[in-house]
Amino acid sequence: MSEVQEIRVEVFPDGYAILGDCTSLEVRMKAFELIDKVGLIIADPPYGNIVAEGWDKVKTSDDVFASWMKSWTLNWASNLLPGGAFYVWGGIGIPGFRPFLKYLPQAEVLGYFELANLITWKKKRAYGLTHNYLFTREECAYFTNGPAKKPRKFNIPLLDTKRGYAGYNAKYPAKSEFYRRTNVWTDITEIMRGKLHPTQKTQKLHEIMIEIHTDPGEYVIDPFGGACTTAFAARKLGRKFLVVEKDENYFNAAVKLLSVV
Repeated sequence: MSEVQEIRVEVFPDGYAILGDCTSLEVRMKAFELIDKVGLIIADPPYGNIVAEGWDKVKTSDDVFASWMKSWTLNWASNLLPGGAFYVWGGIGIPGFRPFLKYLPQAEVLGYFELANLITWKKKRAYGLTHNYLFTREECAYFTNGPAKKPRKFNIPLLDTKRGYAGYNAKYPAKSEFYRRTNVWTDITEIMRGKLHPTQKTQKLHEIMIEIHTDPGEYVIDPFGGACTTAFAARKLGRKFLVVEKDENYFNAAVKLLSVV
């Protein structure tokens, strides 16, 4: 799943974009050269045999694919600060090929790299067949570099919706007038225009993760850059970024937009 490729680095006032294969040692070492360890990594890797593009076609078993996912996850975890957060997008897969479900327990190494939560992103549009429930969700694993009970930083995320009451009772008052975000995200639409990449995520999703786990001026890494959505989210919030993308066409398109400061 890895190809030999010449590494190219584009430098911006607030970050770096690397053209290369994030699963290679050379790219990870280049990242180490450019920035120190970070508090947050966001990864949206190929799911395997889900979309029509060639980069998502897999001719191996889901066991092998899950092992590949575990390998690059734990390798990039070495770029995290103690207690740092690592998010990995995934899905349930298809019959006979469900690597994400196998990957989740394999990637967890208790005391070192733990699965803190599994987030469900509820989308606005649904699809499916007449003989089954309509499908309207996507999953994102939230890991911590170290015990899940001791994250480096967790700025409590709140929704824009006010709760309308002071709390359960006087003894347990609400800490905010706004509802706290749960692990089911229902307020973010996937409907968007002008996609650079077929599986491009809504920028708001990554803005939430960045605000929770970093402070202004800190770096965030995205090893599967795609349209470099993480870079744009980081820039909007006053953070810095290092993104990696192996497809030169996607890379060039994203770099062109990132260059417009």
